[in-house]
Amino acid sequence: MLGIIKNKLDIIGVAEQIEPESIKPNILQSRTRKELGTLEIELQATLETIKDDDRLPDLLYRMANMHLQEGNFSRAVMLYEITLGMNSNQLSAWTHMGLTYLLAEETKDAISCLGSALAIDVESSLAHTFMGMAQLKENEFDKARESFEAAITNDAGLARAYLGMALYFKTQNKMQSVITYMTKARKTDPKFIGVYIELGKYFLELDKHEKAREILEEAIRIDSEQPYIHSTMGDIFSRTQDYERALHYYDKAVEIKFDDPKLWIKKGDCHKTMKVYRLASKAYEKAINANPEYIDAWVKSGQVMVLLLDDRVALEYFNTAMTLAPDNADVAHQRGLLFLSLEDLEKALSDFDTAFSTDAGNPIHLYYRAMILEKLDRNQEAHRTWQVAQGLYEESGNVVKAAECSVKAKRLAQS
Repeated sequence: MLGIIKNKLDIIGVAEQIEPESIKPNILQSRTRKELGTLEIELQATLETIKDDDRLPDLLYRMANMHLQEGNFSRAVMLYEITLGMNSNQLSAWTHMGLTYLLAEETKDAISCLGSALAIDVESSLAHTFMGMAQLKENEFDKARESFEAAITNDAGLARAYLGMALYFKTQNKMQSVITYMTKARKTDPKFIGVYIELGKYFLELDKHEKAREILEEAIRIDSEQPYIHSTMGDIFSRTQDYERALHYYDKAVEIKFDDPKLWIKKGDCHKTMKVYRLASKAYEKAINANPEYIDAWVKSGQVMVLLLDDRVALEYFNTAMTLAPDNADVAHQRGLLFLSLEDLEKALSDFDTAFSTDAGNPIHLYYRAMILEKLDRNQEAHRTWQVAQGLYEESGNVVKAAECSVKAKRLAQS
């Protein structure tokens, strides 16, 4: 069986090193890929009896890479764990498991795996680079810079390490250094798609729309099947309010990578901006289907159902979001607004209290809390809440809202 699996992996051509930008679902599986799926089930059933076969760790690693390439992170992690249980001295397996966790936004697990990789080879530039990316997500900026510097020192030809350094300087608002290192990344590997995507995003953030378009058009010429190039191009046209062209690119992005809820949400948001709420709702549903635990998809679905005047269904979406994230301030606030519109004041009050308890620096939760307390004739509590909200608005520099809260508090004090 192992020989057959190896031959089929050779036919498919599973890469030894997976590039994050190349990960996408396998929509139309070849016959060989389908046969591999059947063989994988059989292998798992007989794993205990052949666990001492020297060929097994490498085969499991290659199968894990296949699943990572297809975006099946949970299956990839499981196979990496099995192969590392057989041979823990596999640098590439630790590195790719770290990458998988990084892409799944499990950054602490990513850092742990990449630490194991570096314990095997402290000079692994790829492990240092992915480590730096994970550290950036954890806001460990100094550590991230050290990781990228180590990667560049050990391998000056690794374009991804230069991109990592550019992203570090982006967190430090050092524009010239960002451009310098992104330019180095492009010169090191002119076909490295990752740098084109990030450079396009960066120019978009600077409102340099034409420059962003030029970069992304060049990227499309290199790889027209990269979904995030198209989604970023969609962002440009959305920013310039050319929504039809934005939808063209969002449609292309979700056609290529239909399992990313963030892409569906961009499409939904574009429809929502155009006030085509039914199509927005369908896009948000696709986001839920792509990842039923993605909170933003449930919230967006609830919001658009409110616009469609279907409060009952909207409440179902918000309830699901609250079940998935009971301490999420935005979810609680959104559901509170719906309860407020339904005149269910006690439930609305409870949700705004929840929102403020987890997002205590945001006075908007107190603004609505005070409003509800007035409706409930709990004027003393309302007066105090207006005062606290006023203080928070003053701290944030929002003088208009602070003045409004002050007037409302004084009115209650005089009543």
